[in-house]
Amino acid sequence: MRIGRILTGTALGAVLAVGAVAVPAQAATAPATQTVSAAAPMAMEFYDDYWTQGECLRVAKEGQAAGMWRIYSCQPSPWDWDLYVGY
Repeated sequence: MRIGRILTGTALGAVLAVGAVAVPAQAATAPATQTVSAAAPMAMEFYDDYWTQGECLRVAKEGQAAGMWRIYSCQPSPWDWDLYVGY
């Protein structure tokens, strides 16, 4: 019975010691994560799909010229072309 209490107390002490070390380490890495996400590339969003690449590119360039989006990408799919845009 006494050995069980000693083992339980030792295990609890070890968990608390690990927890005390782990919490400051997590807090220290949070700002670094925010810095990395701020430098992440612009997210692209699906806009519409078109039967031909030419049609996709025409709409993409017209939308960019009108200021609707900053960047675009026409991606082939198995049956048509998908327009992705970044705002």
